Amino acid sequence: MKRNFYTKEEIILCTYIARFGRNEFDEQDIYHLKERSVASIKMKVQNIASMLFENGFDTHSSISKLTGTPLGKIGRKTNWDIVEPLANRNKIELFNICKKII
Repeated sequence: MKRNFYTKEEIILCTYIARFGRNEFDEQDIYHLKERSVASIKMKVQNIASMLFENGFDTHSSISKLTGTPLGKIGRKTNWDIVEPLANRNKIELFNICKKII
């Protein structure tokens, strides 16, 4: 079975939600890009929130963190190459990038 990897655009949008919450858009809006399940997108947002938190970056208080690993173990850094450069952008900068995608 072929894996359905997340696109860079989806990762950018998920990173925004992980950092700044769901006020501007949510997982349902991301769903419309590739019709990936909303549940899968929510887990991706939680994975990104976990990666950000583990690397010292702030995340939105409404987003729970999901590592997919046992308690005390450090999670994987899947797509960290895309997430890390976005981690220091302010809300307006990152939102402007997201507006071009949605």
